[in-house]
Amino acid sequence: MKAKFLPVLITRCGIPVIEACEQACISRASLVFSTALPVPSFSTTTFLPRPLWLWPHLLSLEAPLVAVAWTWGLAKLHQMSIMPGVLPGLGLCVWIVYVLDRVLDGIHHSLKPLDVRHEFHRRWRGLLLVAVGIALGILGWLALWVVPAALMWQCVALGLLMLLYLAVYPGTERKMVHRLLIQLSSFGAILLVHAMPLSPAFKLVITLLILILLGLFYFKRLHKRLTSALTKDVAGGLLFALGCTAWIRFANEGTDLLVSLVEFILLSCLFIANLTGISTRGSQFRWMAAGAGTVVGIFWQVRFGAMLPMMKTLATACGIGLALLLMLDWKRKALSAEAYRVWADLAVLAPVLYLWIRA
Repeated sequence: MKAKFLPVLITRCGIPVIEACEQACISRASLVFSTALPVPSFSTTTFLPRPLWLWPHLLSLEAPLVAVAWTWGLAKLHQMSIMPGVLPGLGLCVWIVYVLDRVLDGIHHSLKPLDVRHEFHRRWRGLLLVAVGIALGILGWLALWVVPAALMWQCVALGLLMLLYLAVYPGTERKMVHRLLIQLSSFGAILLVHAMPLSPAFKLVITLLILILLGLFYFKRLHKRLTSALTKDVAGGLLFALGCTAWIRFANEGTDLLVSLVEFILLSCLFIANLTGISTRGSQFRWMAAGAGTVVGIFWQVRFGAMLPMMKTLATACGIGLALLLMLDWKRKALSAEAYRVWADLAVLAPVLYLWIRA
């Protein structure tokens, strides 16, 4: 009989005393552990399974794919064959830069949570850096024994610019890493420029420019003005366009500077519009407008015979990419940030199919 009425006797204000004691113990234990243990910086979505369509983005494979596809498309447009080693070398270069950039972005001490791609690179940075070392070895073999010497020097110059890119736009708060990258890239650039088969006057100009930039980096105000005028997305798009057009510049041997310049401008507008899609939407519209204006201008020039007809094909392809990015912006609210990035890369990759059909 006592056991039957025990729950009634040990209640107070409708709350069981035993349950209240358990909740008090749990709250005290959680308070102790929350104050004693550090809170991890990554989000709770770290261990969730990822869909298959996201893995190329997590492994930084989307950028090499776009670079290789556009290089192949431009070569087909110019009716040129590509030497062995060019496409694998370009893909490895782009992959290395993207992995290092995201690893550096993941090294931080702030409480702001990382997005999925940077979180993945932060967690697996050891394996990724080992893979980067292997890729650098393969890249060195391609540069020394497969790729022509003139193209190798052009790629070395691009590699120096990419090192400066990683140094000027660090995603980390560790100043030692920042300064080390700046010094290595600057002095390494000076040594390699003097070793290149270039004219003495050109070597002198490049050396002076590098020294001036090195001096500017050590003045905070000038450095802030430089990075605000030339944002990370803009610099990345320009370097990406230089990499995609490197083979065409080498194959043409600098004979048609106008065509090379127009190709560089078109691809720069397309790639910058892709990169600014997530970070700075207003800037994306400006670059899309600049790209659309360039496309219209090329149509006008081709119509009056000032440019080759193949430039109209390239302009149309870039116009298709810009139109796809604009259509994707209309659906932005219905997509997650990761899904938007994947679709944006596909929008930049789709115009290569048009080049393959029309070239």
